Amino acid sequence: MPLKTVIMGNAAAVRAAGASARDWPGLDIIGAAIIGAGDSDLPTLARAPVWQAIDVAALDAQALVLAEAPADGATARAILASTAQARMKLFLIDNGAPRRVCIDDLLGRPLGAVDWARIRVMIEGKRVAITGGGGSIGGELARRIAAFAPAALTLIDSSEFNLYRISRDLPDARIALADVRDAHTVQRWMSDARPDIVFHTAALKQVPIVEAFPSEGVLTNVWGLRNVAEAAHSVGAELIFVSTDKAVDPSGAMGASKRLGEIYCQALDRANGRRAIPVRLGNVLGSTGSVSPIFEEQLAAGGPLTVTDPDVTRYFLTIPQAADALLQAAAIGLANPQQRGGAFVIEMGEALPVVELAREIIRLEGLRPGEDVRITFTGLRPGEKLHEALIASDEWREPELAPGAITVASTPRPLADVRERMERLAMLARQGADEAVREALFAAIATLGASSDEERAAG
Repeated sequence: MPLKTVIMGNAAAVRAAGASARDWPGLDIIGAAIIGAGDSDLPTLARAPVWQAIDVAALDAQALVLAEAPADGATARAILASTAQARMKLFLIDNGAPRRVCIDDLLGRPLGAVDWARIRVMIEGKRVAITGGGGSIGGELARRIAAFAPAALTLIDSSEFNLYRISRDLPDARIALADVRDAHTVQRWMSDARPDIVFHTAALKQVPIVEAFPSEGVLTNVWGLRNVAEAAHSVGAELIFVSTDKAVDPSGAMGASKRLGEIYCQALDRANGRRAIPVRLGNVLGSTGSVSPIFEEQLAAGGPLTVTDPDVTRYFLTIPQAADALLQAAAIGLANPQQRGGAFVIEMGEALPVVELAREIIRLEGLRPGEDVRITFTGLRPGEKLHEALIASDEWREPELAPGAITVASTPRPLADVRERMERLAMLARQGADEAVREALFAAIATLGASSDEERAAG
């Protein structure tokens, strides 16, 4: 049976949407809810000056179609809460047709103005390589880069399936089945592709898994980074290292491995002619390290949705936002070679409660959190923190080079010292000495941080 549906928006948007409404399968348009003045060709069932003032339940409908996108995620979430309470499904007009509102429409802070002209200058006619190029973030980054006419695009991944999938989307890209842990293989591919820019997205990202297998985390996230960085610089390429807010004052092995990676890149950036720029992202919705796909699976099974703690918060970006942020930060960093040894942190607004993300996913199905579907709390997992931060306790903010990207810096670490610690960690990791690896990993970032604080005090 078609769903009894109301179109909501300003009069002009409702008229435009209503003109094609007869072609919408599964939706029976019964009228309009008008925001502001004016009329449409549909019966006016409600009118209000703003979205939030519409009594959605009084519309007596099964679905609501937004004729225009809400101004921000907060407005979209408020509308969704109202429709879910009325057990209505929520749609949004996209390219002239309705689609279900998804989590990307609700969460993730819009980036500041993305400088596409500067990004084009960075990419056009250049040879680009992406490690983890078949993954969620690497793949989206590849699609963005392909649109800027690079001279060549090489996608390196250890997953056969990921490479197969991305090669169908980007048949002109060159794919390379390789593991960043293997220095000889990475060097061979870099020497063959000779990229100008390398985006290093390959990593182990699941906090509890890396906490259980810290040796594997070090071999991929620390030693793999070193292999890629050395191979990239040996052929004259600039390196963009994708990091995480979990690297800020880390409590788990995954975050600590990423923090050591940042320290290494910052030391490398100061020491070499070629760049090595870390870029910190938050929780990327829909990526392999994100909780949102788990919530969706739990909801499909009828619930409950499981959250670690009622107070836990995270910074969120959508996959497209993450790709745009990486390109923006890379373009800014590479265009300012005089400012070296720092890291870029994407401005993501306020951290959001993870339990609210769970509620929104329930509401997207027209259901009521706590009534139709339960949410239960399981306790923080090993290596997790209640709240993440964007800037570490031993860092300070530098003047911003562009809106939306925070530049942070810390006292220089000697590159030779960082390399020595990485080599010892890799040796322990190859032996599978997990406890020794964990101890040495946290000792490395603590000692380097402590020496930096002493140097600052002495200066």
